[in-house]
Amino acid sequence: IAILLIPLLIFSAVYISRAAENKKQVVLAGATAEQRAAFLKQYGWEIDSSDETVKDTVIPSVFDNVYDAYNSIQVSQGFDLSEYKGKAVKLYNIKVNNYPKNSEYVYATLIVLDGVVIGGDIHSTELNGFMHGFELN
Repeated sequence: IAILLIPLLIFSAVYISRAAENKKQVVLAGATAEQRAAFLKQYGWEIDSSDETVKDTVIPSVFDNVYDAYNSIQVSQGFDLSEYKGKAVKLYNIKVNNYPKNSEYVYATLIVLDGVVIGGDIHSTELNGFMHGFELN
C-alpha cells in the first residue's frame, strides 16, 4: 500500500505547490494615487490619475436590492462589502484610457477603507452603459 501511496502523495504535493504559485496575488493598497494606479494596472487598466475624483460615503447598514446586486459583483471578484456595513469609505472615480471599443466614458471606481481597496468596478457613464468587476469578462 505504501508503494502505491507514495507516488500519489508526491503528485498531490507538486500539484498543490504549482497551483499556489500560479494563483494571482493582487495587491490591495489604495491610499495614494500611485497605489490606485498600480492596483488597476494589475488588471490591465491604464488610467489618467489627473482625472480622479474622491467622495466620502458610508456603506449602508442595510442593503437594498441595488446594493445587493452591486455586492454580487464584489463577491464574484473576491470582495464582500457586507463585511463593511456602516463603515465610512472613500470612493475614487478614475478615468480608464484603454477600455476595448470606446473608453471615452469608462471609469473605474475603487472603494477604499483605511488605505486598502475593499471593492469597486469598471463602468460606463454612457446611456445604456455597463458595469462589471475589475477583470474584463
